Amino acid sequence: MLAQRGRITLPSPADVWRADWLEAGLVEIALDGRIAILASRLEDLHRDPADRFIVATAMSRGLPLMTADERILDWRGQLERMDARER
Repeated sequence: MLAQRGRITLPSPADVWRADWLEAGLVEIALDGRIAILASRLEDLHRDPADRFIVATAMSRGLPLMTADERILDWRGQLERMDARER
């Protein structure tokens, strides 16, 4: 949706881009009820459901999250973050 709205530019159509990442070893993590409940309980994180699901997924797996999203980077919650803008 972000690419369709012109907010990001992908090097290829979204389905091809995804397939390339999967072939390179990216592992998709399904959204489940436990992650959804955690997402609903994140205090002081903005209301965007997609961002809340992303943060909750990283937290539930104990994984760092690399992002360029300033709202997530500035959030005071317990989440290991890496600033993608510095990479």
